[in-house]
Amino acid sequence: MLFLCNEEHVFLIKRSETMPSHGGQIAFVGGHKMASELDPWQVARREFEEETGLSSDGLEYLGCLPTVMTARLQPIVPVVSKLLISQDEFFKKVQSNGEWDVVLAYPWRELLIEENWNFAWRYGHEKSAVMFHPIKSGSYLPVEQNVNPHLLWGATAQMIWGFLRLYFNK
Repeated sequence: MLFLCNEEHVFLIKRSETMPSHGGQIAFVGGHKMASELDPWQVARREFEEETGLSSDGLEYLGCLPTVMTARLQPIVPVVSKLLISQDEFFKKVQSNGEWDVVLAYPWRELLIEENWNFAWRYGHEKSAVMFHPIKSGSYLPVEQNVNPHLLWGATAQMIWGFLRLYFNK
């Protein structure tokens, strides 16, 4: 997964409702590793180019976060990268390959408000928390697509929550 951000925002996609898995969910750009790929950064760059139509030259590798296990026990390696092009240029040039319907930039300032987060317990192979964060209409970019609320939850929310805890040491 490509945990894409800049100083002000985290960049997320709303997966297409027609996708066979995780349709309609808020997520990061990302996908499965090919046999020829040697590391998560290589996978993240390829997926970024495939899913956005943009060159990965506009990304700066910052590092990897701890692996996150999905509810289906699939490991996800969050690759943190900084968007080097301007947000305006990003929104002007980004194009979906059909896997997502909306791309949005959600501000760090909203994610940093601890009261905006909630969790529920999931009982499966082991007891674990499922994080939730409502994304209100009017709170994200681009403004012209900013009419619907969304729910950030599951593995994507867990990655962001984990990053906030590591970065801000809470």
